Amino acid sequence: MIKAIGKGSLASILAVALHVVRVVVWIAFAGLSAAIVAIPFLPALARFVGAEGDIDVDAGDFVEVLKHFITFGVTLFVVERLLEILKTLRFGSPFVKENADCFRKLGWALLIGEGSKIVISILAAIFDADVDAGLDGITLISVAAVFVLSEVFREGARMKEEQDLTV
Repeated sequence: MIKAIGKGSLASILAVALHVVRVVVWIAFAGLSAAIVAIPFLPALARFVGAEGDIDVDAGDFVEVLKHFITFGVTLFVVERLLEILKTLRFGSPFVKENADCFRKLGWALLIGEGSKIVISILAAIFDADVDAGLDGITLISVAAVFVLSEVFREGARMKEEQDLTV
């Protein structure tokens, strides 16, 4: 049976998987960063180099790339915070103030990610782009759960600190 904490634990396995995800997300985020910068200049660049045919890039394409850029940015931030939390779990001490802070940061990042969907939807309407960026009720409930976990870990850290002082 797999242990929950310590070396060779489920937390260690999750950490390895998250490291792989982090590399993939960083690569995608770097590509999207380049695309965000390049998209407005593609038609002019194509004319400059004398490319045959037109490059059909419009504001809708920019909004679509922006949506993915924000999604991957939030994903990257979340993966980094989860790795911080798993590090303490692997070493057997999950109820520390830093984990409560990480969960709170996770909650804010997820909330900002969901809130950005409103901006993306407005931009999609303005530029008549076919971009699906509707709010997701389950995600909003998950954000609330992350904030609750933050407080649970904060209280657990306080109780652990109290217990350490009484021994």
